[in-house]
Amino acid sequence: MNSHLKPHPATAPEVSLDRLLNARSVAVIGASADPSKIGGKPVALLKQHFGGAVFPVNPNRSEISGLRTVSDIASLDGSVDLALIAVAAAAVEPAVDACLEKGVGSILLFTAGFGEIDEAGRRTQQRIAEKCAARGVRLLGPNSLGFINFHAGLYATFSSALDNVWPKKGSVGIASQSGAVGSYIMALVAEAGIGISHFIATGNEADIDVADCIDWLARDADTRVIVAYLEGCRDGGRLVAALDAARRAGKPVIAIKPGATESGAAAVRSHTGMLAGSKVVFDAVLRAHGAWPAQRIDEAVDLAYACSLGRVPGGSEAAVITPSGGVGIMIADAAEEAGIALPPLPSEARRAIEAMLPLASTLNPIDTTAQVANDFSMFGRVVEIVARQDGFPILFVFMAHMGKTDAVTSLLSPILRSVAEAAGERTIVLITRASTEFRDDMTRAGMMVFEDPHRAVAAVAGLRFFAASTSPSPEAQGSGGAAKLSADAVRELAAGTDAAAGLLDILGITAPPTRLARDKAAALQCAEEFGYPVVLKIDSPDIQHKTEVGGVALGIADGVELAAAWDRMMSSVSASAPSARINGATVSAMITDGVETIIGTRNDPVFGPVIMFGLGGTAAEALKDVVFMPCPVSRAQALEMVGSIKARALLEGWRGAPPADREALAQAITAVSEFAAANRDSVESIEINPFLARARGGVALDILVQAK
Repeated sequence: MNSHLKPHPATAPEVSLDRLLNARSVAVIGASADPSKIGGKPVALLKQHFGGAVFPVNPNRSEISGLRTVSDIASLDGSVDLALIAVAAAAVEPAVDACLEKGVGSILLFTAGFGEIDEAGRRTQQRIAEKCAARGVRLLGPNSLGFINFHAGLYATFSSALDNVWPKKGSVGIASQSGAVGSYIMALVAEAGIGISHFIATGNEADIDVADCIDWLARDADTRVIVAYLEGCRDGGRLVAALDAARRAGKPVIAIKPGATESGAAAVRSHTGMLAGSKVVFDAVLRAHGAWPAQRIDEAVDLAYACSLGRVPGGSEAAVITPSGGVGIMIADAAEEAGIALPPLPSEARRAIEAMLPLASTLNPIDTTAQVANDFSMFGRVVEIVARQDGFPILFVFMAHMGKTDAVTSLLSPILRSVAEAAGERTIVLITRASTEFRDDMTRAGMMVFEDPHRAVAAVAGLRFFAASTSPSPEAQGSGGAAKLSADAVRELAAGTDAAAGLLDILGITAPPTRLARDKAAALQCAEEFGYPVVLKIDSPDIQHKTEVGGVALGIADGVELAAAWDRMMSSVSASAPSARINGATVSAMITDGVETIIGTRNDPVFGPVIMFGLGGTAAEALKDVVFMPCPVSRAQALEMVGSIKARALLEGWRGAPPADREALAQAITAVSEFAAANRDSVESIEINPFLARARGGVALDILVQAK
């Protein structure tokens, strides 16, 4: 757990959300008789759908929607689980005080005009949150669109989304910082025919945040799938704990985190008043803890739909059936990119299909060709034949326009339902333009229905991710045996390249013979001892990227070249970084065989130390072919990182070069990650660039350490 992270600003997460999300009695403060108003819509919805007690609070009316009103919450008899507050911002704090005096169980604050507006609003918001925390009362909002518990009929919201779509009860829980985005996702999920258990909009998150909601939904009996939208995160440790709770409960979490670009991150900051964490780190943490980082809303909805069916493929092998060779190729390409294999169909099955359809291509993809247009039942029989074969836990069936044609669907639907019933846990995906009736019929039978082949394959890839993402083993947490240094010792390591090289000894990472030379004469002497060719690098605690200031000279062949290189380097560095402290320059033996990689850590402000691996050298920033994981990582996780970069073929032996020693890479990654985790309070970043991945072992050619 990231113990360095600041605590939640208000109520401790151990206080349950039950009196909020499972409230049995609701008071609406600021209730209105107009159902189009913020204080009116919840009253109308609750009156119609909620089985518990509803108390409108309005001093100017005797009844609203047929319900008797009270002038203030203190006048109510009995206890109140939930108070909805829909009054002007200036009246909010007195209303909260009255609720706390009454002893309400939870508060939902619709009203805006607090932390999202200005500093004065932030202070008021914090004061309200602290008052609630002192009484053990959970607060949702302010600036919240509210929530819905569909199974309880608890419509504590004023969302206009309900004016044009009415979600059905189901198993998908939605938690979103943004009410607009969350209700949009809710509407799309509903239009896709997916049932919803809960919708929760957390707003400014003065107390309850998305992590709280994920944690609660992980324990909710009506929820099987969780969709989360997060614009930022104040407490990475609590989010990680919530994700782990969902994974232990076997509930997939699909999370959308915007802010991939600088402009996107700036928009998030201006919208929420919260510093957005780096998206690449955020996504890495999500994956490491079993959550799928969706990049688009449609991707999240597709995967929620896929997960809601409860069928997770038991392998990565698929069969593709299509009446179109071109679409078969398209699906095959998408499947290969997603890591889904298409093994050939068994010969007996091929013969059975060819006997019925002589022109069919039966390898895999199975192309029935247009022959089936004369009798679409033959297409159904091909599906039956393929579905009986072992070794294909995934089945893609492209049906073009068949799903829109009543005459065809009436013929194929019984066959497909029978196939699905006999398929067990097999994942069957129909790709077709479909009528609502056909889609719903097939979905009820346990099959997914998509119109786009790429979205279908992407959804199955997400299911495969969840199938592989089980609870972490103890080994996945790293050995924890790294040395913990004092803050002074870390500052010494950050004093320059020569000092930082001492860390390589601590980590057990090999480095070429290197020595710090204070002047030109010392550099010449070092080179004579090492033997040419050598490398000359500026040594300064103030210069991170040496090549940018002319601080690196490679392949120096003799003393004449070394002396000239020294003079050029000192002149260039002085001109480019006149205020930099210069310790001298390091001289090291020149090593050229291997692939240049980068191993680095950064102390993320939200999640703590994360480790990076990818292609290194001078082009590391330009290529950005890197992957991240939270520290510490295990050997298995380190090997996964090595195999995850786009240029992994370079490490496998490119154009006759020997493959890189992956075990040496994994050992280096693991050692650096464990050191960063053990010294999270004093180490800001570590960068080994390049780390030369060789056929046997590896060599760190440069290292930079930054203290906090």
